[in-house]
Formats: sequence, C-alpha cells, structure tokens
Amino acid sequence: MARTNIQLLILESMRDNVSHMGLAVIWNGYIIPIEVIYSDRRRSWAIEVKTNGEVLIRVPKATSLEKVQEIAQSKAEWIAKQQALFQNRDTKPRSYSDGEVIPFFGEDLTIQRSAGPAKAEIAGEVLHISTPDSFTPDEAEMIARDVVMLLYRRRGPAVLDAYVEKYAELAGVTKPNLRMKLQKKKWGCCTPKNGIIINARVLLAPKIVAEYLVVHEIVHLRYPHHQKTYWKEVERLMPKYRDVEKLMKADGWKWEF
Repeated sequence: MARTNIQLLILESMRDNVSHMGLAVIWNGYIIPIEVIYSDRRRSWAIEVKTNGEVLIRVPKATSLEKVQEIAQSKAEWIAKQQALFQNRDTKPRSYSDGEVIPFFGEDLTIQRSAGPAKAEIAGEVLHISTPDSFTPDEAEMIARDVVMLLYRRRGPAVLDAYVEKYAELAGVTKPNLRMKLQKKKWGCCTPKNGIIINARVLLAPKIVAEYLVVHEIVHLRYPHHQKTYWKEVERLMPKYRDVEKLMKADGWKWEF
C-alpha cells in the first residue's frame, strides 16, 4: 500500500505536558488505535502490542508528532499482524473442574474438587478446592477461581523469597519486602519504601519468568529507569534475560487464572 494511503490520524493534536496521547493508524482499511506514552527518561522508541490487542508506542518526551507518525506508519503492517495473531489464540477461561491441571511455580497440580467451605490448598501434587454445595455450577466455578487466586497470592512471597534474597545481595541492595498482587497490565513494580510487587500470575509461568521479574524489580531499586546502566546490571545478574522476555511476549497470554 502506498505511503499516502497509510495515514496517521491525530486524535489529540496538542501534547504540551501530557504524557499519554491517543493516535490511530490505518492499515488495509482498518483503524488501529494507538496509545502514545511520552517519557523524559526514555532515549529511544518502542512499540508493543499487548495480548488484549492494545498498542503502545513509547517515545522520548521531545519526540515530534511528525516523528511519532513516521515510526507508527513504518510499523503499521507489523502491528496489524500481531493483533491478528493474538485474536486467533484460544483464550477460553481456565477450568477448575475435578481432574484439570494447573501450573504452580513450574510444577503441574491436579485439581481435586469437594464440597465444603470455600478454600484452596496444595498437598503434594494435588490442588484441593472446596466450594459450598449450595452454589450453582457457574457460581462454584467463580468461587473456585477466587480461592485459587487468593492461595497463589498468599503462597507467592514465600516461594519467591530465595530469589529475592539472592539477587538483593548480588545487586548490593537491602532485601526488599515482596508482595504479590493480581494485575492486568503490569508484571511487577517497586514501592516507595523498599518494596517490590510481583504479579501473582507469574506462578502460572515457568520458574525462570519469576526469577527474571525479581531481578527486573530489584535492579530498579538502584536504577529507577530503563537506561543503559539499568539493562547492563540486569544482564550482569541474568545474562540470558532477553530469552525470558521473548518467552513472556510469546506465552504471557497463557498465564491467566
């Protein structure tokens, strides 16, 4: 398609001090919304297509709208292909039925259902889930999901503690407090008082992903940015971290409760 037929639609023409702005590209007749995120810490641009189809482009604060247009236009076909790939994935909700298998920190657990107070617990290779028999099947499934998510959040800090201790020492920082949360967009973040938060979904992923996320956030305690000094330290602690990032981009959509 000719360059003139791939037009960037500016939905908000004034940037000023706003850090987020909506854009859209047209590819083969389809309008693809894009969120632009300006950062005074960023030195280069990056485009990301999330598993839910959202498109983000991150650029340095001083980037002109014309340059953003050029970047987005040059990647329009790739963006469309990535969205199509995600749309074709099988994203059926996870089943918590008796006999189903669910990962927990690199191990597969077999679900065993029973009637009783709403709770979930792990015993060996079995995940026991009980729900009151007064609920309908659909309600019981929702309760089962909730108690499993709560269990993973509670077990997570103890499971990841060895990584936190190891990499805090290697990075030369005070061991942070670790909490687990359920987040849709973020895999992790730091807190103002020497703490880190990791998405509980990571316990559904291979162990190396949890290890990388701990490294990622601990390094942020020293370098609160994504500049070269930050990534150099990440690479020192985990030389093959790029392989893990590729894995997360390819399979992250599968790690859902």
